[in-house]
Amino acid sequence: MKMADAVQKVKIEGLGGIVFTDHMDIDTPTQDRTFMFEPEEQQAAIDNLENREGIEVLKGIEIGMQPQVLDQLDRYIGKSSFDQVIASVHFVDGVDPYHQPYYDGKDFIQAYGRYLDIIYQCITSYRDFDILGHYDYIARYAPYTERSIYYRDFPIQLDRILKFLASEGKALEINTNTYREKCGGVPQLDTDVLRRFRELGGEYVSLGSDAHDLNRIGEQFALYSLVIKSCGFDTITHFKGRKANRVKIG
Repeated sequence: MKMADAVQKVKIEGLGGIVFTDHMDIDTPTQDRTFMFEPEEQQAAIDNLENREGIEVLKGIEIGMQPQVLDQLDRYIGKSSFDQVIASVHFVDGVDPYHQPYYDGKDFIQAYGRYLDIIYQCITSYRDFDILGHYDYIARYAPYTERSIYYRDFPIQLDRILKFLASEGKALEINTNTYREKCGGVPQLDTDVLRRFRELGGEYVSLGSDAHDLNRIGEQFALYSLVIKSCGFDTITHFKGRKANRVKIG
């Protein structure tokens, strides 16, 4: 997907702006550089974009959190002027939950519980981020009949994640890519997670669509903005210059 095409799509959809948050996953199982990019090149490309009048185009990064790489992340974040830093977990114990081997020998509670434990370990050990990305990424590809992450199943793990985010002024991302058909089903967003985040003092919720193609930019944003509002949040948050910018939900 070309940046210029994405900007044009944002204009057509009337979204107001876009944050390009390319993946930076270090130490992937296959050492696949598909999951990495050069921040300087990305930011120069954004600076050189044409036909961007009337919309906000921001510079972001999605850092892949794994316990063994946390001490390497500063070299990527510190040397560039990012507006927004998303922290996400894509690999657990060296395996991407996208692939079946992650689930071998694990039941639902074990597989999801381990994923949530790694999220907590990483975000409390490396705090230079603004948003926790797709906390329910694992639900997209799990082989279970019921794939959604429900608060009732993981209250302890989710509470400590949400408490930390709230106390640190971090945002919780609702990523609409999770809530579409994959693997024969559609995972659901458990609104109890959002309500609990609000109860614990959470202020910031962001929306992402994980759009790797043009047709999915801003996918289901209107719907999930209303869902977020119903859970006690009046604004959607993005970051500019690493500062929270809150946009009122209509």
